Amino acid sequence: MIVRAADLRFPGATAGFYRRYMTASATEEQQLFAEMLLHLDKIEPWLKRMDPEGPRARPQERSDLSRDDKEVHPHQLSQAAWHALSHAVDHLHCLRTLLKDAHVMHMYAPYSLARAALENASAAVWLLSPDDRAARILRRLRFTALDIRGGEAMQKLLGVTGPRTEAERLDQLKAIAKRRGIDESAAIKHVGYAEIVKAAGDTMPGGNKPYLLTWKMCSAIAHGDFWATLNVVSRTELPGAPAGVAHMRITANAKSLFFAVFFAVAMTTAGWHLYDQRSGRRAH
Repeated sequence: MIVRAADLRFPGATAGFYRRYMTASATEEQQLFAEMLLHLDKIEPWLKRMDPEGPRARPQERSDLSRDDKEVHPHQLSQAAWHALSHAVDHLHCLRTLLKDAHVMHMYAPYSLARAALENASAAVWLLSPDDRAARILRRLRFTALDIRGGEAMQKLLGVTGPRTEAERLDQLKAIAKRRGIDESAAIKHVGYAEIVKAAGDTMPGGNKPYLLTWKMCSAIAHGDFWATLNVVSRTELPGAPAGVAHMRITANAKSLFFAVFFAVAMTTAGWHLYDQRSGRRAH
């Protein structure tokens, strides 16, 4: 089934939102592009926070994040959230550099950058959003288990071994879970980004559907899926050419990229807000 941009409906969006963006004509693409850059310019204060030469604020003593960090040491939750947010901002910065500074809008590559931003921002929101400390700790342990398994798989490819086995490293996570009264098997249960984006989207106005749609769209473009090429980018059949994707003129689509940027920036904004809230600091 072909899904066109005009057929998508994002929960929580107003009728004016659809009239303004979903029905935009080709002559309005410049306005969409300009507004996309306005959203990307929201990264400025985040870039300052990430500056390695600048001050690195730590969670305040007795804040949620400070207490979480002590519970899951040495796998600090604050570090995982900061790491995810810095990846999100870095990808958004790269995308803005391409669009605003280099004045280049590639057909496919921007969606990979938007996808990475959305995934990482979603990871931060997923880690930080539960009000229950045990739930936050469980998610941190599962996220660590995901990282351990990824690292161990790479070591096997390289034919090297670390100072501890995969089983030993996972046992450490289970020991942390046991101290907190958390089910040990749940602490090392696999988690993927479909679950992470969905759960993070559940915390956003309008629910998870626009974020899942955006993530799937960007992932499909990154994988080179034909259905995404047919539905996300702009395509024009060449006069007299045989039917098929190979005989179409494919160009960048400001409208679909706008949505990818919009939701990636929205999730990143939510991630920083939660980080400041959990660390006892004023939101930026």
